[in-house]
Amino acid sequence: MLSYYRYMADLPYPVPGKTSYASELEGHGWPRHCPPIRSATAYGWDVINPFEMHFIRDGLGEWTLKEAVEVESDVDLPDGTTPHPQVNAWFWEKDQKRPHVISSNVYEEIRHQVKVSTYLYFQTDADWMISIRSIPNYKRAWTTIEAVIETDWYFPAHPLHGVIELPLENSVNEVLIKKGEPLFRIMPVLRSDFVAEEMNDQEFSKFFKEGQKWLAEKGKKVEGDDVLLTGVYAKEQAVAKFDVK
Repeated sequence: MLSYYRYMADLPYPVPGKTSYASELEGHGWPRHCPPIRSATAYGWDVINPFEMHFIRDGLGEWTLKEAVEVESDVDLPDGTTPHPQVNAWFWEKDQKRPHVISSNVYEEIRHQVKVSTYLYFQTDADWMISIRSIPNYKRAWTTIEAVIETDWYFPAHPLHGVIELPLENSVNEVLIKKGEPLFRIMPVLRSDFVAEEMNDQEFSKFFKEGQKWLAEKGKKVEGDDVLLTGVYAKEQAVAKFDVK
C-alpha cells in the first residue's frame, strides 16, 4: 500500500521501525519493556539520515548547519528530465515569499526550525496517506514537527521533506544528527471519518463482564482477588508487521 522511490541509488531505503531504540539497562519494569509501548515504538517505517548534520548556534542565538550537502539525482527518466539537485537541510528565510510568505514576527518564532530532505518519494493507495513524525518513545535534543501528507494524490517534483525543531534553550549550542540515524517515522493513515461514542450502561456492563472473564481465564491468582498477568498480553498481542521490498 506504500510505494517509494529513492532520489539517488546510493541513498538509504526506509526500514521497519524497531521495538526499542535505547541501550538495555539492568533491572525489570522499564517502560520500553511494556508490550503496548514496544508495539507503538515499532509501528511504521524509519527514514534513515543519509548525511551527518552538525548544527551550531552562535552568540546571537542563530542556528546554522556546519556543512550542507547538495545531491544530484541519478534518475534518468525516459523523456530526458531529471529531478533538480537537492540540499539535505535548509532553514526558513527571513522575508521569504516562496514557497509561501512568512511574516517577520512569524520568522522570529520559527527561525530555529530546519527543513530536512528524506530523499524519498512516496505514493500510497487510494484513501491512504502517510504521517511523518518523530520516532515514538525516542527522546532527542531536537523534535519533529508532525504532519499528515496526502500521498495518494500529491506527487511533488521534489522528494518529501520533514521539519525539525532545534532546541530553544540557550544552554544547548550544538546538535549532531549522525549519518545512519533514524530521522523520521512514516506511518500509514486511512482517510476516513472517525467517531468516538460513549457506551451506554448496558454496553459497558457487557464490556466489563467480558473483561472479567478474560482475566479469570488468562490470569494466575496469587493472593485473594489479585491476578498475575505477566506475559499474557504479549502472547495475545496481534502486532502489525512492516516490511520493505
